[in-house]
Amino acid sequence: MLKCNAELVDIVFRLMFETFWVAPYDLRRDFPVLVNFERHARHASVLLGKIDFASASGAQIYELGKTVAALDRAVRQIAEARLFSPVECAEAQELVGRIRNALPAACAAGLAAALSHDSE
Repeated sequence: MLKCNAELVDIVFRLMFETFWVAPYDLRRDFPVLVNFERHARHASVLLGKIDFASASGAQIYELGKTVAALDRAVRQIAEARLFSPVECAEAQELVGRIRNALPAACAAGLAAALSHDSE
């Protein structure tokens, strides 16, 4: 399988295994917001690793935009739940922002749709 967007996948892994890493015995592991974050982070890493922006279909780009928006939402929920320090949450939000800013312009439609769905 061709590896695409290695830098962006690395950012997601950094979120999962450094910024929001939780030991197996840590009780926070079972918090729904953390479970939700891990699910969205895994999905984002898979999509970022397999989608080549240059040849991606509109549907792939749209799905990626929605997934990154869901990851952003999950990070905000963790910050609101205060499961990690404000410094760690700010770092996580900055990392997700770097992913969002690196996405092709076509992802904006997926992000906009996902964000407008949140406000409803």
